[in-house]
Amino acid sequence: MIKTNALSKSFQNTEVLKSIDVEVESGEVVAILGPSGSGKSTLLRCLNGLEEMTSGRVELAGIVVDSKQSKKERNKNIREIRMHTGMVFQQFNLYPHKTALQNVMEALLVVRKMPKEKAVSIAERLLTRVGLFEKKDAFPSRLSGGQQQRVAIARALAMEPAVMLFDEPTSALDPELVGEVLTVIKELAKEGMTMVIVTHEMEFAREVADRIIFMADGVIVEQGIPGEFFAHPETDRAKKFLKKM
Repeated sequence: MIKTNALSKSFQNTEVLKSIDVEVESGEVVAILGPSGSGKSTLLRCLNGLEEMTSGRVELAGIVVDSKQSKKERNKNIREIRMHTGMVFQQFNLYPHKTALQNVMEALLVVRKMPKEKAVSIAERLLTRVGLFEKKDAFPSRLSGGQQQRVAIARALAMEPAVMLFDEPTSALDPELVGEVLTVIKELAKEGMTMVIVTHEMEFAREVADRIIFMADGVIVEQGIPGEFFAHPETDRAKKFLKKM
């Protein structure tokens, strides 16, 4: 479902990603762990073109974006990739002047040009799925952080993505609200959704991920199944990281 080859990204003279090779199978849940500044979020943003790679290649759902392509072709393919990708950020990025229902409907109306009645029906179903149907007419200011993030997940699901990308989806939440968001993500995992999750929630990663990727200093240091990674990390860098957790 996802494949990168020699994916690199620099900001000015700082190389943030250094020739990353990653493969994610359809239906696989991959958790990306690592210290701050290791390149985790940048990798996620390069997968759907929010950051333009400096060099390398990304393939997602059969669509290829390559640094060697013309800018026109690259931009066209990035737009296609985004049609197949849902992304949930640390901040909820909801429209403050729209209700929960309207936030979830927005892309269906604007991007898919869907009739309003059908968009309402889909949005209501998705809000039910994340346990927020009764809040459909509430504005974001009337929702808790956990509720806002669940609306953001419903909004991402509205486009029926092949892949869901989560960038630290609980880091902006109070500790008591984290669980309700992680529960929704766990349900998606059970349903077979392909997901890549940047997270600092170790127990969650251990429970929900099929594979752990550990990054540091812009490279993949090691990867493996959660039980092995957490019990027997192979590298000194991973051992040092896990000791601090």
